[in-house]
Amino acid sequence: MKIQYISINIRHDDESTLPLLDELIEYLRKKRVCIQLPDYQMIGDSRFAEYIVDNDNFINRTDCIVAIGGDGTFLRTARLFVDTGKPIFGINRGRMGFLTEFGPDEYLQYLEDIFSGRYRTAERPLLSATHRRKGKDTGTLCFLNDAVISKGAFSRAIRIELEIDGESLNAYSGDGLIVATSTGSTAYSLSAGGPIVVPATKDVFILNPVCPHTLAMRSMILPSTSIVKARILSEFKNLLLTIDGQEAIRIDGEDEVLFHQSDKKILLITHPRKNFYAILQEKLGWGESHALRTEN
Repeated sequence: MKIQYISINIRHDDESTLPLLDELIEYLRKKRVCIQLPDYQMIGDSRFAEYIVDNDNFINRTDCIVAIGGDGTFLRTARLFVDTGKPIFGINRGRMGFLTEFGPDEYLQYLEDIFSGRYRTAERPLLSATHRRKGKDTGTLCFLNDAVISKGAFSRAIRIELEIDGESLNAYSGDGLIVATSTGSTAYSLSAGGPIVVPATKDVFILNPVCPHTLAMRSMILPSTSIVKARILSEFKNLLLTIDGQEAIRIDGEDEVLFHQSDKKILLITHPRKNFYAILQEKLGWGESHALRTEN
């Protein structure tokens, strides 16, 4: 892949990113690459304003995308560029960084490999959530990590009825529901007691109740071809359907949300020296206690 244009996305209000952005731009200028930055006020007020382009060119006129930040920034970037089919290179400045695999102290050497054509990509599929009110679809949004039905500011539990492929599963009371992709299994779903699924497993997704009021209700792993319908039985107003932690849709009692397979996917440039298990060890601290015992 010949790289002529690179779009760089950062968190719009994170000024601590600017020194790293300066280093990256200096490197790319030497490569004679056309640098494209989004029209954020923070960038417009900085010395990088000359690289700002309009939104259409930023998204569609690019050969590779660099996301600088945590997984939240990567998710925003993935949603922006999902229809382009271009690979995304993540530089981690967040706390966990399951998606932004390259550290700020090493990314330049791996960018050099990318310009030489020596890199690998992983395809990550997205799922879709369709909101339905009174039998009519109001909109569909795709997600890379997870979609969450939550009770918002309400302190009382909400009641949700679940169907899978048209067959009734159950109804339960709790704080909500997480539907996660294999990529999102290490995000909110993991905090809520869900299983870790290797992202290379593209043909499944996770159904994970949040704090259900019954011990019998547990998370499930379903084939990606499944269609899950969640109907809100509680008569509350202004519940939330949150998509990848980025967008929130208001939902009410008797509304339905259908979760199903999407035809969209993103390409993630993967670290050549770290597989998923090594990243788990690094991010979750697996093996640290054994290492300490060995040292002592």
